[in-house]
Amino acid sequence: MRFLAKKAVRWGLVVLILVLIWAGYQVLMERSAGIPEDEQNQALKEDVEGSEELSAMEDISKKEIKIQYLGHASFLVEADELRILMDPFSPQVGYGTLELEADLITVSHEHMDHNYVAAAPDAKVLRGLTSDGLGWEEISYSVGEMSITSIPTYHDKASGKLRGRNSIFIFDLGDIRLVHLGDLGHLLNEGDVEKLLPVDVLLVPMGGHYTIDAMEARQVVEQLVPSVVVPMHYQTKVTRNWPISELDIFLEGEEVVLQKGEKPISFSRDNLPESTEIWVLEPTK
Repeated sequence: MRFLAKKAVRWGLVVLILVLIWAGYQVLMERSAGIPEDEQNQALKEDVEGSEELSAMEDISKKEIKIQYLGHASFLVEADELRILMDPFSPQVGYGTLELEADLITVSHEHMDHNYVAAAPDAKVLRGLTSDGLGWEEISYSVGEMSITSIPTYHDKASGKLRGRNSIFIFDLGDIRLVHLGDLGHLLNEGDVEKLLPVDVLLVPMGGHYTIDAMEARQVVEQLVPSVVVPMHYQTKVTRNWPISELDIFLEGEEVVLQKGEKPISFSRDNLPESTEIWVLEPTK
């Protein structure tokens, strides 16, 4: 008898659960019936689009940017199969003759250590200054998810009276902003800082004499608070006769300095540091 009683209770619970499930289903169907079909389809479409957008954002955050230091103030950056050559130097500088393939060349100003466009003769050239060097070009160029813009600055602290003008190039590569300061010769004003922020990767000159010096470069880094700082335009064995300082002066006292070697390095939004790091890239031999 006890067995039969327990069995009856179990069956009763099963029936009760089934009734509750059926009741819930009926309520759901009644509510759905009250929503027009086109609204149901729109809701489904928005869910799908939302999932696709989220997936696209995740893909962008994982896209890798490759950067290679060629020497002096010249870099080769690759993003989405687009190859960008920045401030190519003349063979006169001493690093050898640049000969490579690139889709774009950017030139911050018209000095021989920054404007050797013969390095990639088939590339489109974006010049920061007018052909006579006396004015700025307003750069606004885009391809796919990438855009390149510029900010007018000077090559010295005397509004260009000593060494002329300079253009800062801003590269928005998907969700990463890379900034090449060219031969910046002064600290940034508030307006320039607002236009530049937020900066992920900052290519900053620090040799002094022709550009800002090591102390001023640190101040610019404090102004922009980038995730990564890559120093450039400093004295090496090749430029040992130039009146510019060595890299060690800029690195002195810095806590997070990573030696990245001379090979190209890759990074994405996912692996950028949360606080500022200095990445030292050796010029490619």
